[in-house]
Amino acid sequence: MENSKVSLECMLLQLLENNNGSTTKELVSSANASSEEVEASLESLKHAGAVEARKVGNNFMWYALKQGEVKKVLIVEDDVNINKLIKISLGAGYEVKEAYDGRDALSIVKEFHPDLILLDLMLPGVNGLEVCKAVKKEFRDITVVIVSAADAARNRLVGLGLGADYYVKKPFDPKELRMLVKIFLKKKGKKFDPLVDLPDDKRLSAEIEGGLKAKENFEVNNLRIKGLNEFAEKFGEEKTRTIVRLVSQILQDKVREWDSKQGFIGYIGNGEFIVGGGKNETNMVISDTITEFEQVLPFVYQSEPAVKLDVEDLFGSKQADGLQLVYDSVPLENILKKREEINKTKRDNIGEYTYEELKQLVGSSNVSLNISRSASGEIKISMAKDK
Repeated sequence: MENSKVSLECMLLQLLENNNGSTTKELVSSANASSEEVEASLESLKHAGAVEARKVGNNFMWYALKQGEVKKVLIVEDDVNINKLIKISLGAGYEVKEAYDGRDALSIVKEFHPDLILLDLMLPGVNGLEVCKAVKKEFRDITVVIVSAADAARNRLVGLGLGADYYVKKPFDPKELRMLVKIFLKKKGKKFDPLVDLPDDKRLSAEIEGGLKAKENFEVNNLRIKGLNEFAEKFGEEKTRTIVRLVSQILQDKVREWDSKQGFIGYIGNGEFIVGGGKNETNMVISDTITEFEQVLPFVYQSEPAVKLDVEDLFGSKQADGLQLVYDSVPLENILKKREEINKTKRDNIGEYTYEELKQLVGSSNVSLNISRSASGEIKISMAKDK
């Protein structure tokens, strides 16, 4: 019995390393074991520090972690008690230093060279946005996670524009913070990118197929950033990516509060997202995401990333030149009809869709995309203007 448990754990670790992360459902299918056995083994591996999981919608994504490598973390927080809470939340296995104001933080960064900084924004002396800007200008390899009670609707955009990797709102969940730091610092394989690290085409296909089987209580929405191509022409690809990453994180924040067995989200390119789940339960997620994005819009069009917490400047003009978050509910009969047409052309892999096919299934009608995957697996997206 014990040998079979060890064998299953070894198999799961190998699968996670080979696939650069997998969902619980995928591991159950690949391991040829019951869901109870797989979940028990994953929890055992997690307790041993070998794996960690991140929840997005109804999916738990599991990652294999590096062992024996001590990473450096700098906590920048002026409240002594919160600074201590953050340190306790991290757990063991890190070399940790603390700073209580921005100037000390910048001095410590140059001497300590942390792998990751947990950064408050409202600091005495030099504020957190200024710290983030200075750090990312000189040390682009340092991961910066902002942990702040400052207005996320405004300051998250500025932080991302300055190069921050993530924005955690206070009050934070200690377990969530620990998970995030582990995956950022110890994940094996490709570097973790939480802002666009959403289910890929294969996983989206499985979610849609599963939802269609329960179609009596299932809906799919297409959520997209209208005017993104015009914005890219005016402000460039880097600033456009900041906007996409902003919407992605807002959406993931809202979905994290969403208790659904069917709920899922995905990204299909060009600022276009899929939000699926039980009927009527996606409305709150989409509505809250749009509301927060609209609160950000007045701060989008400024010339230089601001380092003031009231966010007076960012990308350049004082008007929103048409950026808008819009959505459509995609009728299931349309998806089923298109699905039948696509599957008729397939000899195998029935029910698995490329990004181009997903675009036909659930994409918007006013954006044309050319989505392809290179031999190395990299997704390449060519943008076209809105019709």
